[in-house]
Amino acid sequence: MGRPRWLLVLLLLLSLTLAAGAIIIKRFSQPQPETNIIRLMEGPRSVYHLPHYIALALGFFKEQGLEVVLENTANEQTLLLPALAGERADVALVGLEQAIYSRADGLLDDVVAFAALTRRDSHFLLARKANNSFAWAGLKEKTVIAGWPESIETVLLEGLLRQNNIAPYREVTLYTNIPASLRIGAFSAGSGDFIILAEPQASIVENAGVGRVVVSLGREAGPLPAAVYVARTDFIRRNPIAMQRFTNAVYKAQLWLAHHSTREAARVVSPFFRDMNENLLIRAIERYRTQETWATNPVIDPERYNYLMDLLDQSREIARRIPPEQMINNRFAQKAVETVEYVPEKEKPRWFERLKI
Repeated sequence: MGRPRWLLVLLLLLSLTLAAGAIIIKRFSQPQPETNIIRLMEGPRSVYHLPHYIALALGFFKEQGLEVVLENTANEQTLLLPALAGERADVALVGLEQAIYSRADGLLDDVVAFAALTRRDSHFLLARKANNSFAWAGLKEKTVIAGWPESIETVLLEGLLRQNNIAPYREVTLYTNIPASLRIGAFSAGSGDFIILAEPQASIVENAGVGRVVVSLGREAGPLPAAVYVARTDFIRRNPIAMQRFTNAVYKAQLWLAHHSTREAARVVSPFFRDMNENLLIRAIERYRTQETWATNPVIDPERYNYLMDLLDQSREIARRIPPEQMINNRFAQKAVETVEYVPEKEKPRWFERLKI
């Protein structure tokens, strides 16, 4: 091989090497493509999360180009946020108080809430013997089966008692050490004058004739960001388009619910509640609906967030206050409200009405 040909081959190899190096550098220097798969973790399935199941059942996430892989856990308080911390989930549906506790305790200091699903708490106070009218003063010298001390239902009950000039634990006895799976059994067996339950457990107890709902904690406490979607800040930073699409789907489900009846909603989500009687499902949805439990849009109100923080602070269950600017990211929710529209099927123009003559 002559020298000129040898030099030509060498230059060609060098050019190929440089080109390959440039491609590798360019590939690793640019941001990686966003995910179109969201690993979503939730606790036990609940009617309280109704718009969440509407979005899944009606394909609103798929419309946004997302594949949502849903995983349930029986113990939301101890597993949901650790799943985010261990990157076993991308998004979690939790009670906002759980995320606040996690940040306040330093267990997961980069989790933020980016979309609200509900605007009221889910729990009701049931009495063993209910009179026609309810007065908070009637709880004095009585016993209540509540949740764990740090649970939102116990925190709300304590706050409502204080608002009505009743001292929790001194003028009212709260049982906060009974496991959730045993509370209804304990109440049925005679423990407690009152019990706090969510749906459908509240309706089940009423149907059994064991107790009757006398007051809604959600209605009494007023609006507050309750069930929210949370994610780690680094996942949000790497996947802003996916997060926007996710929030768009949630908002569309909230709009759908505003335009459809309770019975229609029950029919749509029934595959997620196969073990629940249809009438019980409808009753639970209607009870939540009449008290405006579900958020009309995913924006988290900072003022109502501070109200929740005040309740947590009063209960002495929080290590430190977390300001709303650290806990809330409303960027995606606000854009969803500005851009997402929902037109009910009956209001859509028929095919021949779309023709231009």
